Amino acid sequence: MSDLLNEKSSFNDKQLFKEVSEGDERAFRIMYNRYYQRMYSFAAKVVKSPHVAEEIVQEVFIRLWEQRELLCEVKNPDNYVFIVIRNHTYNYLRAVAREQNRREKLWEALQQQVTDEGTSLEAEEAELFLEKLLAKLSPQQRKIFRMSREDGFSHQQIADELHLSRDTVKKHVANSLKIFKAHLKNFVQLLFF
Repeated sequence: MSDLLNEKSSFNDKQLFKEVSEGDERAFRIMYNRYYQRMYSFAAKVVKSPHVAEEIVQEVFIRLWEQRELLCEVKNPDNYVFIVIRNHTYNYLRAVAREQNRREKLWEALQQQVTDEGTSLEAEEAELFLEKLLAKLSPQQRKIFRMSREDGFSHQQIADELHLSRDTVKKHVANSLKIFKAHLKNFVQLLFF
């Protein structure tokens, strides 16, 4: 350890960066030991997670080694190291924010799909329920009910079309509605409970 401290003090930062740029692994270890704590402290303060800060710092050192040829051009090593750790830390935060935003959009899309499918499912169930109820009506009642509710005909128009009295049409519609109302309560309970 004392040899490492002597090595650390014998290098100035520009010389250290130059030797790392030439592929000197010993110089890289010295650079790592010299800058690690400052980089880690900055990252941990920003991301509020020791584990994530450690990962960011490790990634920075990997990148520094992979791009070591560029280090010989660095004029101010302290500033360079600060800028590199700052940029990686902020890039991490941006990536987290994008991921969070993507998750929120995905969640909203899933909720909308569930709502749409739920609405579609409810509409299909309502249609099936209506068909079952219509099947309970006599053919005459069914025809009158469809003309009244689906086609929008008035009682008089239905009476004229089917050659019935207006009162007969009214009576058939009223009886159909009574059947529907009696079964509607059960249908609503099935849908929502």
